[in-house]
Amino acid sequence: MPHSKKSTFRLIITAVGIVVLTPILTIPMLLSALLVKPGKFSYLMMKTWNRAVAKLMGLRFSLSGVENLDTNTSYIITPNHQGLADILAIVSTLPVRFRWVVKRELFKIPVWGLALWATGAIPIDRSNSATAIKRLNKEKDEKLKGGWSVVIYPEGTRTPDGNLKDFKKGAFMMAVQTGIPILPVVCNGAFKVLPKKTLAFRPGHIKLNICPPIPTQGLSEKDVPELMSRTRQAILAKLQLDYDPFLNGKPCTANVL
Repeated sequence: MPHSKKSTFRLIITAVGIVVLTPILTIPMLLSALLVKPGKFSYLMMKTWNRAVAKLMGLRFSLSGVENLDTNTSYIITPNHQGLADILAIVSTLPVRFRWVVKRELFKIPVWGLALWATGAIPIDRSNSATAIKRLNKEKDEKLKGGWSVVIYPEGTRTPDGNLKDFKKGAFMMAVQTGIPILPVVCNGAFKVLPKKTLAFRPGHIKLNICPPIPTQGLSEKDVPELMSRTRQAILAKLQLDYDPFLNGKPCTANVL
């Protein structure tokens, strides 16, 4: 089968799979969240959905740096945001339970918004940094207890060209105000697999690297610029703009909780 026909066929199969899988997994997720509360079951459903979609798309993942992680510790996880495919990679492979911090507009999307709520995601107003930081601090005690972490994309949005964008300070303000360590995570390959402003994807191998955590105990607001710089340098050190995700790669074998 010619390459273009294969791509179209995979796109159709993936779309059909999403249409079928979404209600099957979302309904029990919502029931669980309503009857109990957003927690482990909803997270398991989210992980199952992401792994299934990644499989349909022909994506493979590898994870390194797991030795830098303590699964009993809460983190503010700060990945670079290369595109929608890095969401699949993060959910499928990171061996810690976490909740998303997302722009509030996503909660208005039918079905998707309900699923986000069911997983305990935290909505913020990206247009008002003071309000966003206040919301994060209000939610942190409830959302992070029991060893949960949060994922905040410090760039705030997907990169348009693969390069690392400027950081917003919300994640870092939350870190210094709570003493929770920053955990930089680097994604390579997702931008080339599925660039911004398109749904046309290519099967490929996405690499994730967990960097050593950056302690924040004892830091204050005046330390935020330095904390942002340290996080940025940690990501840049592992970011591979010339990485080709379409060469053969070893799939992830990490034990994901």
